[in-house]
Amino acid sequence: MAARLLIADDHQVVRQGLREMLAECPDLEIVAEAADGREAERLARSMPLDLIVLDMALPGKRGIDVLKDLRASGINIPVVFFSMYPAAQFSDAVKRAGGQCFISKDADGDSVVACLRRVLAGGSCFVSFSAQSPADGAAFAKLSAREMEVLRGLRLGLPAKVIASQLGITDKSVATYRRRILDKLGVVNNAELIALVLSCDVD
Repeated sequence: MAARLLIADDHQVVRQGLREMLAECPDLEIVAEAADGREAERLARSMPLDLIVLDMALPGKRGIDVLKDLRASGINIPVVFFSMYPAAQFSDAVKRAGGQCFISKDADGDSVVACLRRVLAGGSCFVSFSAQSPADGAAFAKLSAREMEVLRGLRLGLPAKVIASQLGITDKSVATYRRRILDKLGVVNNAELIALVLSCDVD
């Protein structure tokens, strides 16, 4: 009997690509699809599944938050992340949250299928974890209250204009706070920053 998969990605072309890839695998069957995080979580809670494939940057609710909430409610369906984000930076956060695998979207089809089968067999599939991520959130004590507010907006993937509007400051001020945050935490871009936030589980 084929394993039942839920795939969640906001890009239809990605979902279509996964469908075409797995159509050649009689042991893997996509039984549900979602284009946002909330729908993915709803489906995961409402139907029998053997594996969930999530994008990290789902609209509505981030993939990592879907995973955390499923685990918090005792749902232990294996979860694989299929994302454009750098695996070396995000694998640690996924493992901490209870996921089984992180696959980069630039991986070849054979590697993707192999990872899915490995997870279904009870294994996991991760790249080496970043040695630069601290074990706790102590580094964030360097940030001012305003910098933490800007950081929360960046963590949610909000555009600078939206963060500025919410905080009652200018776009230029958001850019200034962002640069200060990067400098204080020793990272060079938003991808590294969010990886650091996730690895430390900072809200």
